[in-house]
Amino acid sequence: MILLLLLSLILIVVFVVTAIAFVVLYERHLLGGSQQRLGPNKSSLMGIMQALFDGIKLLKKEQESSWKSSEISFLLVPGIAFGVMYLEWCVLPYFFDFFTFEFAVLFFLCLVGFSVYTVLVSGVVSKSKYSMLGAIRASGQSVSYEIAFSLYLLILVMYFNMFCFYRYFYLGLFWIYLPFLMMILAELGRAPFDFAEGESELVSGYNVEFGSVAFVLLFLSEYGSLLLFSVLGSMVFFGGSLLFGYVIFSSLVFIRSAYPRFRYDFMMSLFWFKMLPVSLILFFYIVVLFL
Repeated sequence: MILLLLLSLILIVVFVVTAIAFVVLYERHLLGGSQQRLGPNKSSLMGIMQALFDGIKLLKKEQESSWKSSEISFLLVPGIAFGVMYLEWCVLPYFFDFFTFEFAVLFFLCLVGFSVYTVLVSGVVSKSKYSMLGAIRASGQSVSYEIAFSLYLLILVMYFNMFCFYRYFYLGLFWIYLPFLMMILAELGRAPFDFAEGESELVSGYNVEFGSVAFVLLFLSEYGSLLLFSVLGSMVFFGGSLLFGYVIFSSLVFIRSAYPRFRYDFMMSLFWFKMLPVSLILFFYIVVLFL
């Protein structure tokens, strides 16, 4: 049993890292197609080798810690970010049902809440103004969406009367999926809510001082979470179908190519004065309905 558990943990790492490499390539092709460009097609096998070449290029870059920063904490934070993302995968009963435990949803909410600290600390230890601005933006954004996001998950918990994830399929919940999709975009820091990273500027936000392996770990944690929430949305609302996971991921990419970034005060207003009241109304409705 222990050997099977260790093998499964290794398989999750291999699956996540390999999947991230190719979904990044897929995202680049989708973004190129949305703007009538070809995307990466110069490397061999119709661009398939591009993911491998990009990974080698990132790993070959030098890593120098910022002036007056702690080298241990500077390199430790990306590893913690990757570890949190990895633990989030372990609570989903998608391929390995024996990972599921009774209070997996609460454990998942703890991981989601803790993940923002990796962004905050990475901005602090970088000793850079741009990194600090990205960290401050991330903290405000996290406080704004996480309350409503937690309430939406608790609505699902109360509706199905279980604290663990399962492969649900019920069209009656589809009416709460669009607000849930906005919560996913905010959790991932994706456009139009990419305030923490600000990738359309040329400073890269909180990860501007990271390179080589440290940047690769931050990159893997970001895109691993993107893939995770695509699978989560498919599992909770569409019975865990891989087809719907593909559709959700493609939708997140197309939203990035179609919508400009919100103003920061508009984002704060949206979550505090619109999404939070709606989630509270839905929560109390479910409470009254099941009492």
